[in-house]
Amino acid sequence: MDNISTGLKWAIGVILTMFIISAGINVYFVANGYFDKAQEQTVSQSQVLNQAEYNIYDNKDVAGQEVINASTRFSGRPQFAIHIKTGVNKTGFYAENNYKTCFEVPENTTNGKGIVNVSSNSCSNDSQVSVQQMRDVRSSNNYVNPNGIFTANIYYDANDEVRLIEFEQK
Repeated sequence: MDNISTGLKWAIGVILTMFIISAGINVYFVANGYFDKAQEQTVSQSQVLNQAEYNIYDNKDVAGQEVINASTRFSGRPQFAIHIKTGVNKTGFYAENNYKTCFEVPENTTNGKGIVNVSSNSCSNDSQVSVQQMRDVRSSNNYVNPNGIFTANIYYDANDEVRLIEFEQK
């Protein structure tokens, strides 16, 4: 009788242990799905926040003062360029940045937006214009009228990172 009682206790213990382990595994798989979904949403929101600072330039009209402000704000960004075309300078110039980066405005477009070629990003010393020169009325080719209206377009690289903003005076 003692052996039967011990065997039953042992069998019940094994069954309870297996039940607890299977319940833990089920909870893990359910929670893991929620954690994966939460992580995807966090990454998505992070990308939206990273791109939000460029939304004011996405095919919008901005004042010349905003062009100058953008040139100052983004001058410290690596692998980033601002191309400006004024009413006088139709070919345009690049705003000076700390990394001497100039990307060409893409000619061929996919879905209305061109892909920036990041492999060709060097500038000559005279192709970039400082913010002081943009504000100087005497430098007629590079003067940005603070009251002028510019159409802004943003361009992405192959990884959907903003690499170039182009401002063209109307």
